[in-house]
Amino acid sequence: MRRLHLAAALASVLLSTGCRSALEADKTAREPSALTADLVDFRNGLNLLRDGRVDEAILMLNQARAAYPRNAEVANALGLALLYKKDYRNATKLFTEAIGLDPNLVEPVNNRGVAAMEAGHLEDAEKDFEAVLVRPKSADQVNARFNLALLRGKQLRWTEADRELTTVLADDPGYTKAVRERGLVRMKLEDFRGALEDFLLILRDDPKDPVANYNAALCLLTTDRRDLAVRYMERTVQSAPDSDEAKKARRFLGEEAGLTGRDR
Repeated sequence: MRRLHLAAALASVLLSTGCRSALEADKTAREPSALTADLVDFRNGLNLLRDGRVDEAILMLNQARAAYPRNAEVANALGLALLYKKDYRNATKLFTEAIGLDPNLVEPVNNRGVAAMEAGHLEDAEKDFEAVLVRPKSADQVNARFNLALLRGKQLRWTEADRELTTVLADDPGYTKAVRERGLVRMKLEDFRGALEDFLLILRDDPKDPVANYNAALCLLTTDRRDLAVRYMERTVQSAPDSDEAKKARRFLGEEAGLTGRDR
């Protein structure tokens, strides 16, 4: 049976790390072959999952699994839905089931690594991500390497995280989350110039990005460009007033106003 292509990234609004699994980088799955044309619940479940209607997706995918218990992609998709619900234990079981049903299917290996990392099982996650990286080159490898970079961050191995993210961007220059994450990693490394370059690259395409605006301001403060830093802090507040970055930016601006008042 031809596989339906699910390579993509799990939305960062779901997982705090923004881990890549299988639903965002390529949001349009290939059309099913004639042999899979009857997997209506499977296709509908995927569409519901992409729309964020997770409970409905789980219902559909459970129906598909009951009808096609030997289909690895159905098990993988249901695992993704449970990953959305942060049910890491059962998601891991489903990804493992999918791997057993079709050892050549790479996506559930990466997805299982995501579930392990989010559950705090870093060694298990590392094994899965590295297992993807030794497979033949594919989009799944970009996902796995990005996740491995996040894992290195959790391990406080910032230099390795920077290297992994740079490799990701060599393969996928348009992957904005990797640019943002590398900027944050470079701040940990006190490479403020490199971090600023990453944040400015994001802001070139999305001037309202609160993370990039706020952290660009912090980088500028290390170079004595306080006047320009203030402008980026103000932009953070204006662009995303309810964000955590905006709250921190308001505190900074309040302190700055107090300092300016005393200077007078």
